[in-house]
Amino acid sequence: MKKLAIFCLIAALTVSLFACAGGGAKLTEDDLALRVDGFNVNVNTTMDDVRAALGEAEEYAEAISCVYEGMDKTFTYGDTTFYTYPDGETDRLMEICCAGGDAATAKGITFGASVAEIEAAYGKNYMRSGKLLTYALPASGKDMEPASLYFVLENDCVAEIGMTAEHRAE
Repeated sequence: MKKLAIFCLIAALTVSLFACAGGGAKLTEDDLALRVDGFNVNVNTTMDDVRAALGEAEEYAEAISCVYEGMDKTFTYGDTTFYTYPDGETDRLMEICCAGGDAATAKGITFGASVAEIEAAYGKNYMRSGKLLTYALPASGKDMEPASLYFVLENDCVAEIGMTAEHRAE
C-alpha cells in the first residue's frame, strides 16, 4: 500500500511538472492580449479604445474593405501597427503587430524570448512556417479566420509579436 501511495505521489508530481512546463498548455481567449506602451489590448479592443489610450496615430491609411461594408484601416504608433475592419461606425481590431518597444504578451513574452520560453508559456500546440510561429483558437465557423497569437522569429528569438481577432475570411 505504501509503494502505491509513493507511486501515485511521483505520478502526480510528474504530471504537475509537465503542466508547469507548458507542454500541455492550450491557448485561451485570455491569452489573446498584448501590453503596448502600458495599454492592454485584447481581441475585443476597438480603435476608439486605442486612440483614447495612445492618442492619434503617427501614420494612417485606409482602403475599401474586400470583406466588410466600409473601409479597412491601418493605424501606426511607432513600432506597432493596428489593422481594423469596419463594423458599422466602429473600427474593430483585426490584427495588431508589434515590431519593437515594450510590447509583451499576457504571459510575459517579450522581444528576444526564445522558442523554449514561448513553449514554456503557451505549450507546443502551435504551427510553424519558416520564421512564423502561430497559436490559434478554433474558428467559430468555416467562413471565419481564427483568433491567434503569433511570433515572428529571427535566429529562433522573438523579433515581432502579433495577435489577430476572429474575423470573416476573404
